[in-house]
Amino acid sequence: MSEKKLPEAGEIVVGTVKRVDRFGAYISLDEYENSDAFIHVSEISLRWVRNIRDYLKEGQKAVFKVLRSDPTTLQVDLSLRRVSKREKVEKLLWWKKKQKVKRIIKLLAERTGLDRAELEKNLFESAKGKEVELYDAFEKLTKDEVPPDWLKNLPENALKTLTEIVKQEIKKKSVIKKGTLMLYCHSGNGVVVIRDAIKEAMSLADKDQSIIITVIGAPRYLLRVEAEDDETSERLLNQAAEKCIGYVISKGGKGEFKKG
Repeated sequence: MSEKKLPEAGEIVVGTVKRVDRFGAYISLDEYENSDAFIHVSEISLRWVRNIRDYLKEGQKAVFKVLRSDPTTLQVDLSLRRVSKREKVEKLLWWKKKQKVKRIIKLLAERTGLDRAELEKNLFESAKGKEVELYDAFEKLTKDEVPPDWLKNLPENALKTLTEIVKQEIKKKSVIKKGTLMLYCHSGNGVVVIRDAIKEAMSLADKDQSIIITVIGAPRYLLRVEAEDDETSERLLNQAAEKCIGYVISKGGKGEFKKG
């Protein structure tokens, strides 16, 4: 719900890959009414990039840093390699919450017959005026806390319906489990093999789950999963580790996993 046409230099943004060519990729900025941006091949990785599609593919969402933003020419240049792991995780979490809020409002409109665009405008502007995040306000409703006054401005039946929806859509708790992966692949394309193995493992996460794998220092990688309960989190941790190691082994490498 940004009022700006373009992001500012240094900003971290979410974008969708529209097209990949020889020298870079064209990105649609999801937060800025799908404004166009470009990332040059030199800003994709610290390593030499042989094939851009090893990093970015059409339709893929990714987190970028804005290098330059020119409102006169409407040109925005991005970087992938300058985004830290922390920035990526935090931005993806923020994006996930934003999409959850939009889904809640969509469901509220459908169940009450209220205008969706008007609901979005009023709720976002009210939250902004109170300097609170709309997701945080919704999350408090799952704990049966008293709604803030600006939410009480909703029709009584709408507020009741909203409370029911957020309790269904926002999980009250989650369980995090971690482990360390040791991944080895000494073939010529070993880096690509390990990268693809990580992508395969991370794809196992369902709705309201997350799998994050970050490098500690090759060949050691931190595997972190988050799910709705202890049993699911444990199962997801083991599945992700097995998927990752299995893929590396299938390409001639080897792997180990240690919990905790």
